[in-house]
Amino acid sequence: MTDLHARETELPDWDGPIVELVEEERVVGIVYNDEGSLMAEFYADEDGEPWVFEAADLQRVLDTAAAMLGLGEEPTTIAAPHDIHPVDRLAEEFDAAAVHRGEEDEGFYPPATAAAITARCETLDLAVVSLEGFSRDGGDVVPVPGHRLDLAEAHGGEVWLTFQAGCNVQAQAQLERWSTRPGLVVAIEVGDRSGERYVL
Repeated sequence: MTDLHARETELPDWDGPIVELVEEERVVGIVYNDEGSLMAEFYADEDGEPWVFEAADLQRVLDTAAAMLGLGEEPTTIAAPHDIHPVDRLAEEFDAAAVHRGEEDEGFYPPATAAAITARCETLDLAVVSLEGFSRDGGDVVPVPGHRLDLAEAHGGEVWLTFQAGCNVQAQAQLERWSTRPGLVVAIEVGDRSGERYVL
């Protein structure tokens, strides 16, 4: 994954907000709202060559930019009966899919299930705030080096909708990469609007 990220700004003589696409402190393009359509313009690099980005990484940042410009889909919060907290609803739907439970009852899920949990977070107004990959070793699980991601830290300070969109899109992209590793299981932590974090 590159350092590509979105940064809201204002430009002189420009009607409306602008989101800059920034790679290692270099502005590589801009994203803006053109009569309800998300438009992206990319600049050439210092040698006049086009910038090249991994498609999943670029999609993550464009989705984040869309949310910053108010063009992303508003999450449809599903009203849980009897005021069930969204995290409890998530647990009801996915607890049985855990292939292993830790000492603190934390679940470990196949990458495909973790991706389904991430997708469900969108409708429950939740964000995936951390992922960690493990391999199963007999009756235990062992952390896999290089398979830990703190999404809350990466998107800290953003408003909720931007934070949620950035976390969940990046989580989906990461899980797609991890899905190719045989036997991998994933521990997943989610957060709500209040900033509370929950281990599933």
